[in-house]
Amino acid sequence: MRNNIKCPNCNSSNCVKNGKVNGRQTYLCKECYSRFLIKRNKKRYPQSVKKEAIKLYKEGKTLTEIANILNIKVQTIHYWIKKSSNLEK
Repeated sequence: MRNNIKCPNCNSSNCVKNGKVNGRQTYLCKECYSRFLIKRNKKRYPQSVKKEAIKLYKEGKTLTEIANILNIKVQTIHYWIKKSSNLEK
């Protein structure tokens, strides 16, 4: 069964249905293994912004300072930093 769904991460059309979250269909990209929804309500930041936040953190800036510089919530920056430190281990 072919569909016209494209992965928002890598733009591949090699995607399959992968369950539901809060009643909304989720998909899995068979190329990059990204799991996604078709109509996303939350804001996505470019990878460059995430890298900049992590770089500023490594330079010794506080989460609040980074949030003010990039105009992003402190919780979002904390999540990115926590996720990046888990990947480095």
